Amino acid sequence: MPETASPLPMIGAALGGLLLLAGCASNVSDNTALGDTARPGPWDGQVTIASDPSGARCVVTNAGAPVATIAATPGAVALPRGTAVLAVACSAPGRADTTAALRPGRDFAVHHPQPVGTGTIQNAVAVRSGSTRRYFDTTIHLPPASFGSAAARDAWFTSRSTALRAAAAPAIARAERAPLSTIDDAAAERAFLAADLARLDQQRASAIVTAAPTAPPRGR
Repeated sequence: MPETASPLPMIGAALGGLLLLAGCASNVSDNTALGDTARPGPWDGQVTIASDPSGARCVVTNAGAPVATIAATPGAVALPRGTAVLAVACSAPGRADTTAALRPGRDFAVHHPQPVGTGTIQNAVAVRSGSTRRYFDTTIHLPPASFGSAAARDAWFTSRSTALRAAAAPAIARAERAPLSTIDDAAAERAFLAADLARLDQQRASAIVTAAPTAPPRGR
């Protein structure tokens, strides 16, 4: 009888092809997401927390549990990869206490498998574990403890709203170009922005306006 060829090499070649396909899809998706932006270098696990103005005391927490404390910004903290949304609460003399969300985003320095063939399982693991995410440097903007006028208050918060929208625009654009590569799609990125704007609106609503004292009417 003629010998029958073993199916193992064929199965191995097929699996290898699927893995290669998943890798190629990742590279194409990454390049599409990055656009004209160069791929970043490896992340060292450090995140710089800054503030405006500088010198604020900040505490990083995860679901209320302290993760790191910075006595005076700017300062660096070591953070592991993951999916947790951290909170950064900062305070400084003459400034209103401010808390901001620190969200992990896609790290384009590492391979993120696409849900193609065997990459489907790898993708699910990466998304669930956050192994292809990282935290990024952030600056917490603390408004004055009080404003001299409603106009000054509105100007400060309008400026911050504009800055938040501008900062979110690149991530939203990347997600629109390549949602599988960025992990968080455009709808999620817009939801993050909406949450940040809502937090800003709450802070504006509680801002103190101290009007300058008016001079008493002069007697005749």
